[in-house]
Amino acid sequence: MRKSLIYLMCAFALFCVTSCHDDYNDYMTTGHIVLTLPVDGEIETIQYSVKMMDLNSRNTITLAGVTDGTITVENLFRGAYSINVEGVVRYASSDAITHTGPFRAQSDYVSMVELDDNSISLEMILMN
Repeated sequence: MRKSLIYLMCAFALFCVTSCHDDYNDYMTTGHIVLTLPVDGEIETIQYSVKMMDLNSRNTITLAGVTDGTITVENLFRGAYSINVEGVVRYASSDAITHTGPFRAQSDYVSMVELDDNSISLEMILMN
């Protein structure tokens, strides 16, 4: 009887120790938003403001900055998002003329569920 009680206590202790560890630590990811021009040309610089809304929790992430075409969002919860990007783009067209003007880009649904890298390509809508 005494031996079976010791075995039972050891099994219980082993169960308690193994059940307390964190199985899922991969909730976060990195997202890349690649902005493309709707016309022939090369992007020189983009000044942007990005608003991403998590479609499950309705939490909103807002970023602003300057880039050459790719916006990186780090420490992003994995899930589904809607994305709105606004800003000013400076680009050289195929005839070597430099253009500057406002733009916007958006997507109602983007899946950001990969562990390592999530890339989404959005075409800019030029406002001039």
